[in-house]
Amino acid sequence: MTWTYTLCTLTLALYILLAVFWIVRSIIDTVDDRRRDKENAKWESEKKKLELEKAQRDKEYHEARMKELNLK
Repeated sequence: MTWTYTLCTLTLALYILLAVFWIVRSIIDTVDDRRRDKENAKWESEKKKLELEKAQRDKEYHEARMKELNLK
């Protein structure tokens, strides 16, 4: 074997290895992004629900305070 053939083969092997790594990494990132999006959507819905509950409690508290103030 000549040095040229060996270096060419080594370069091609490294390029193929890099391409395979890039493809695998892209697939893993896509899967992680989808999982993270699902978790974020769930978290956002829970956050919205908690905010609505807090707004309802604040409204009830305000109404009770106004009623108490009007009775005095």
